[in-house]
Amino acid sequence: MQDEAGKQSQSLMIIVVGGVCLLLCLTAFLGWIIQGPEMLLTMAENGMSWCF
Repeated sequence: MQDEAGKQSQSLMIIVVGGVCLLLCLTAFLGWIIQGPEMLLTMAENGMSWCF
């Protein structure tokens, strides 16, 4: 019985950590989709300023 409880807590911890990582990745991707054009234009403008 003790061994089974240990496996369940370990599995639960893996699922929680995986869920948190998935939420972080989804949040970062959503931010990139929303802010992407502004970031691209800013980087292009900064790159152009280095050329002149």
